[in-house]
Parts: sequence; C-alpha cells; structure tokens
Amino acid sequence: MNYRVTTALLAVALIFALGVNTGNAAPPVVADPGDYDFTTHGTDWVPEVPANFVFTYRGWGSIAKARTAAGLYWVHIPVPFPSRIANSLMKIKFVEFCAQSTNGASTKPVQMDLWEYPGQFASVGIAWPADNAKHCFTYTLNPAAFHQDLGISVLLQFANTTDRITLYKAWVRLIP
Repeated sequence: MNYRVTTALLAVALIFALGVNTGNAAPPVVADPGDYDFTTHGTDWVPEVPANFVFTYRGWGSIAKARTAAGLYWVHIPVPFPSRIANSLMKIKFVEFCAQSTNGASTKPVQMDLWEYPGQFASVGIAWPADNAKHCFTYTLNPAAFHQDLGISVLLQFANTTDRITLYKAWVRLIP
C-alpha cells in the first residue's frame, strides 16, 4: 500500500514540476467548489489471472495483451481516497477510467464493476467506440453515495493475441 501511495504522490509532484501534455489527457472536467478528485495512475492496473496476459508497464499506463487465446479477461485497479474530509463523509459522484485499443471494433473494454468492502455496488456495460483513439468511460452514481473504499474491475474483450489495450488512469470525484 505504501508503494501505491508513494507512486501517486510522486506522479502528482511530477505533473506540477513538468506539466502535462493536454493533447494526451482526458478532456478537462471542471469540478464544482467543494468537490474532490482522486486519481490512480495507469501503472496500478493488475490482471486478475496473470497467466492470461502479457502486461507491459510504461510511464503512461499498462499495456495489456491476451497471452494464449482470444477471450474475456478481468483487470483491476484500486482508487484510494479519504472517506471523510473535515468531518464529512465523502460520497462518490462518479468514477472514470481511460483506455485505448489497437482494434477498438473488436478488442475493447465491455464491462465495469465497482467494489467496496464487503462487495460489489455497481456493474455497468460499456459501449466502446469502434476506433483506435483514447477514450474515457464515466459512470455516474445518481444520487451520489458513500462507499468506504473503491476498487474498479474492467472486463476486457480480446479478439486475438496481437491486439493491445492500453489502460490509463482511473479516478473518482467525491462530494461531501
């Protein structure tokens, strides 16, 4: 856990020091006053069954490729956030992750599940565009709801063993 916190803090420090190329960033979403955004870097994605994947980690995220066969495979990422700020419980307003496929028509994310202890609190199908561009998928909780922690699971569909999906950041917006 300390590694992930250190990684997140280092990423934030580097962004402030070096800036960010907005051509590769998700479209800016301006938060309302009092809203809080927490992000996890794309190198925190992990495969549910490592034997099913070839995972390559780069500075911008994780590149996933099916190892032995086409199919459906799960990946997971935690999004750490404070569940209480200034004595107010934080409610999840929306969750988002970003990815890019080399063959968006047939190799793509198809489902996102949201978890907290003790179990799943949301599951949603993903309508992924049939192109090779970077996209971000957002799920809005309506109404916003308190959850004590957050894990994101994404089901990836691979059409073959040569297509790749690059997994970028995941983030959550909280409101008091």
